[in-house]
Amino acid sequence: MNQHQTLIYKIFVLILTILLMIGCATQISKPTREPLPSKVRFGEFTNIEMKAVGISETYAEAEANQKALRKIDEILFNDMRMLYPNLKRIENGEDFSKASDKTLQITPIIKEIKFVGGGARFWVGAMAGSSAVLMEAIFRDGSSSEIIADPEFIRVANAYSGGWSMGVTDNKMLEDIARDIVNYASVNK
Repeated sequence: MNQHQTLIYKIFVLILTILLMIGCATQISKPTREPLPSKVRFGEFTNIEMKAVGISETYAEAEANQKALRKIDEILFNDMRMLYPNLKRIENGEDFSKASDKTLQITPIIKEIKFVGGGARFWVGAMAGSSAVLMEAIFRDGSSSEIIADPEFIRVANAYSGGWSMGVTDNKMLEDIARDIVNYASVNK
């Protein structure tokens, strides 16, 4: 190799390394605090209503994030129904009921997300970056509209684990974040 080719090769390797580092960066905020216990035990409520999982507008357009949203919503609703058999689902855009009995109203929201889907994992592997999700679950007393708990949860699926597992860890992250909310509801029941 002549000197000119060696310089071009070094520049190419430097640019590729920088792109790799940038591609792997996942910028998701950390929860603002540890989840605090609920002000009121959830078992004191006669009725339980939960909205379908919502998502921040900033992250809603990505197809992979929509897929993740549907998966989290499915797992969260099914697992919460096991914990609260009388759980009533409220679709996004609908209002909670105006029940006269004591009603617990739950609003789960994806505040931030970067989900790397299976296709990206297959073709790009770890270079697609880590998957991560930050969620908040707002628990409200329907009769007074008082927020009695608003814990935040974060889960991350490492880029390299995702690459080696072909996305299994990315999908496991979705299950784990849903179960974090269910576990919180169970502990505070």
